[in-house]
Amino acid sequence: MSVSEIAPLFDPEILRTKGRGYAAYCNKISRKPYGKAIYQALELAEQAYQLHDLPYEQGIAVFYASDRFTWFCDDHGDVKECVKLRDNQTGAIKVWPHWRG
Repeated sequence: MSVSEIAPLFDPEILRTKGRGYAAYCNKISRKPYGKAIYQALELAEQAYQLHDLPYEQGIAVFYASDRFTWFCDDHGDVKECVKLRDNQTGAIKVWPHWRG
């Protein structure tokens, strides 16, 4: 039995599980950035605002709007596009292009 038979690398369920973990990590970092994670949180905020075509104000002030976005993994559709970003103020949902599965 080969390794690929035991755990296929591109199995849709494995990719969705990774997507759910990635989305949870993005939510955690964006809501409570501590230590070096503050730089990741700033990058996530900038990318989120750009994805939704919203004006982005660079700097720490963005953290006051950290609950504006929610990352989640959609269990339907293309597994490569399962990580999505919801704008909680408008309800708009877009595929998060920065997740590579």
